Amino acid sequence: MSAEDAGPAPPAVHRIRDGGGWGAATTALLGLLLVLLVGVAGAGASIAAPPAPLAVLVVFLPYLCALHGVLVFVAWTAFPDRRALPVLLGALALVVLVLWAPGPSRFRPVPDGLDLRVQSWNLQRLWGSPDALACAEEGIVREGADVLVLLEVSADDVARLASDLGMGCVHHPYTSAGGSKAGGVAVCTRSERWAMSSGEGQRFVDDEDWYYLFSEIRSTTAPDRVVNVLGIHLYPYRTGSALRRRAPLSAGDLLALAGQGESVSRGQSDQVAALLQRVRRLSDPTVIAGDFNSTRDAALHHELRRTLTDAWRAGGLGFGGTVHLLGLPLRVDHVYTTADLGVRETRVPGLACSDHRPVVADVVLRSAP
Repeated sequence: MSAEDAGPAPPAVHRIRDGGGWGAATTALLGLLLVLLVGVAGAGASIAAPPAPLAVLVVFLPYLCALHGVLVFVAWTAFPDRRALPVLLGALALVVLVLWAPGPSRFRPVPDGLDLRVQSWNLQRLWGSPDALACAEEGIVREGADVLVLLEVSADDVARLASDLGMGCVHHPYTSAGGSKAGGVAVCTRSERWAMSSGEGQRFVDDEDWYYLFSEIRSTTAPDRVVNVLGIHLYPYRTGSALRRRAPLSAGDLLALAGQGESVSRGQSDQVAALLQRVRRLSDPTVIAGDFNSTRDAALHHELRRTLTDAWRAGGLGFGGTVHLLGLPLRVDHVYTTADLGVRETRVPGLACSDHRPVVADVVLRSAP
C-alpha cells in the first residue's frame, strides 16, 4: 500500500496543560490575592490611622505586588493553557501603573526661572563620630545644594557644619525642652544664588510639643523672590535598639513598632493636616522636605499629593529608597513643592554617612509674571 492510499496522517494530539483542579485552584487563589492587594492599596490610601497589620502591608505593598507577579508567572509556566493567568498578569500591570506611574507633571515642560537645588538629609545625629561629620561635609559639598534640610542634628552639629562649610543656618530641636545637643531640624543655605532670610521653629499642632522649622530664603539676584522652606520630621517610631545607632531591628523591635503603628500614624496624619492648612495660607512658593517616617502609599501622602507635587514622582527614576528595613529599600524621605515650582530632576545619591540616604531635587522658581 502506498503512502497516498493510506490517507492523510492523523492530526497531532494536543495535550491540554491547564493543571486541572490544581490549576483552577491556583488561579483562583492568585486572583483572590490580587483583589486583596487592591484592597490594601485602597484602604492604605484612605485610612489615616490604619491598624498595625494594614500599616505593615502598605509599607511593603510594592514588594508584595512584585512577589504576586512572580507567583503568577510561575503558575503560567506550569499551566500554560490556563488563560486566566496572563489576564491576571495584565491586571497586575495595570494596578502597578495606577499606583506608581509618574505624575502628570513629569511630562510637562519645566518653565524658565530661578534654579534651586534642595537637599534633604537625615543625618541621625551624625552617629556622634568626627568621621561622620567629615563624611557629611563631603556629601554636602559634592551635591552642591543651594538649600539643605537636615534632620536628626543637634544645634552643636549644625554650628560645626555651618562654620566649616560657610553656611547660613537656622535650627530648632524637636521639642521645646531640647538643648544644644538634642536632635532637631535645620535649614541651611550654601550658595551664592540664595541666602537665608529668616527661620523659626513652629509647632505642628498647638497643644503638642513637636516642632518643624519654617524658614524663608531669598534670591540674591532677584531679592523680591522668596521661597518658603519647611523642614519637617513627622512623629518617629520609638523602640529599644531601633534607636541605637546602627543597631539592626530585632523581632522584638518589629513587634513594638507594630504596636505603635496606629497611634503614630494618627499623629502623623494630624501633623500633615495642620501643615497643609498653613501652606494653603502662604502666598510665596513653598518647599516641604524631610523625614516623613512613612512611604508614599500611606494616606497622608495621598493627601499631600492633592495639593502639592511629589518631587520624586515628578522628576525621579526608579524606587528611590532612602532607608532599608529587613534588607529592603523604602522611601521615607520626601520633597514636596507647591505648583509655582517646577521639578527638573530628583535623585537619591549613594552617601553612607547615615542610615538614611539624602534626597536631592532640582527645582525651578517660575519667572514672575
